Amino acid sequence: MADLEPIAIRVSDRLRNTLVRVNRLALGIATVTAAIGVATFATGLWIFDGSRPTWIVLGGTICLIPTIAAVRAWFYVHSTVKVAPRLAGDVRTLMGESNDSAKVLLDYDTGEPLANTARSFGNLRLDLARRRKELPALYSGIRAITLVPGLAAIALLGTLAVGALGTILLIGGLID
Repeated sequence: MADLEPIAIRVSDRLRNTLVRVNRLALGIATVTAAIGVATFATGLWIFDGSRPTWIVLGGTICLIPTIAAVRAWFYVHSTVKVAPRLAGDVRTLMGESNDSAKVLLDYDTGEPLANTARSFGNLRLDLARRRKELPALYSGIRAITLVPGLAAIALLGTLAVGALGTILLIGGLID
């Protein structure tokens, strides 16, 4: 068990450092996404004088989806950063057991490319979801690491689409 201590601390430190960087990135994405969404929504209100109720519902939904994804991604990471000091204890507890979940963390620690172990994160998430009260920091960390990339992709692609829509609306409004 004593030889697991340095590994648990190293895995915990790496997860914590990753989460701090991802937290800043997620907050930046959420800010930019919200700004572009608000600008596009305001442009739509200006352009669609006669059909404001329709634009408020339809345009509001279109403009909010990327922002909601970005804020949700930031929330997952931010809530994990709050419990990050407890990561070492949760990692130590999980690695003290001999199961597939502990092997995923050991593989991550050895520096094996993430692409090789990412397939195992799904099983790890399921295992940790069942034990979320027992290992809350590790559950939160793995949840953030596995969900944030997809939410960030939705936010970024949605922001590009909303920005393009806003640009088209602005050009149409200026020409008209």
